Amino acid sequence: MTLLFLILGSFYFLIILYFLSGIYRISQKEFSPSLTVSVLVPARNEEDVVLQCLQSLWAQDFPKELYKVYVIDDHSTDNTAAIVEEFIKDKPNFSLLRHQKDPARSTFKKQALKFALREVDSDIVMTIDADSVALASWIKKMVSHYDTDTGLVAGLVTFLPELERGFFHKIQTLEFAGIVFCGVGAVGHDNPLICNGSNLSYRLQAFKDAGGYQGNEYLPSGDDDLLLQNFHNKTSWKIKYAIDPETINYTIPVNSLSEFINQRARWASKSLHYPKKWLFLIMFAIYVYYALIILLIPLVILGLFPWQIYLIGLLLKMIPEALIISRGLKTLGRRHLRRYFLFAQIFQVTYVLIVGFMGFFKRFSWKGLDGNSA
Repeated sequence: MTLLFLILGSFYFLIILYFLSGIYRISQKEFSPSLTVSVLVPARNEEDVVLQCLQSLWAQDFPKELYKVYVIDDHSTDNTAAIVEEFIKDKPNFSLLRHQKDPARSTFKKQALKFALREVDSDIVMTIDADSVALASWIKKMVSHYDTDTGLVAGLVTFLPELERGFFHKIQTLEFAGIVFCGVGAVGHDNPLICNGSNLSYRLQAFKDAGGYQGNEYLPSGDDDLLLQNFHNKTSWKIKYAIDPETINYTIPVNSLSEFINQRARWASKSLHYPKKWLFLIMFAIYVYYALIILLIPLVILGLFPWQIYLIGLLLKMIPEALIISRGLKTLGRRHLRRYFLFAQIFQVTYVLIVGFMGFFKRFSWKGLDGNSA
């Protein structure tokens, strides 16, 4: 048990350091391409938030004649469509598309995006969730990362500072920064693993070359990670990560623990479908390491496991994570959240064990749809 714990801890330590070093390999060289852009905004029952998203897209400092916004009403049952129609009535570069429900099977976000892509003929496609807002520089700065060889540029996502009303929200922001910047580091090593569909862009031609969502069209999640990996595995297009603060998109934290667990279980379910199966083995090893961190606590208290070894095992996790989270919070302008790091550590280990199990067995829901319906 002692040897296993130290081996897994050392393995985890090296993985996080790998991601950390990759962050410093990210190039932020800018270009000035003349490219047209289509922004896709999938929206299902988003009446409370969609207006803020659209306002941020109308305020872009990118030429109006070079970008179009397609809001996809994904068979909403609330006032989402009416709100969108009212907002876009005097905005010629905004359109509302109505994606109808498939009576034969459950449909998730990818079907709405795929439906909208039939209308798109621009050079670049960008996606943002309806519950997110973009800075005015978003389109211009993301597009500036495209040279002739680049097929996909992912961007940073964090939570709106004004919605960080309590301890739970602050923990979410800190923990999510660690996840996002692990994704940044993976791209830095040309081994892309994760990104976020609420801040994603790609060449339309590269999307076609990668086969789009082929192979995972009807999964509840994966319009981001699995697409990213398709680009990497099936094409020669370069993949980049934009870490300029002017490209950050802001979204809404969940308000309850049950919502959080459900969200992360849905995210975890994607790992079962990663094309490189060794990734699943790595995540399983990490899962076992996290389980040992919890299971060894009573043995340490009873003196049945050396506390010195347990402390070393903990530090192998905490030290590299502190480094990568600190780097992420600096970029996001949220360094004050570092004070919550120890609390986040306790929270993270516990929730990962829960959502890993739930994701594997598809014990989650999305917009009223059960994960097992995919």
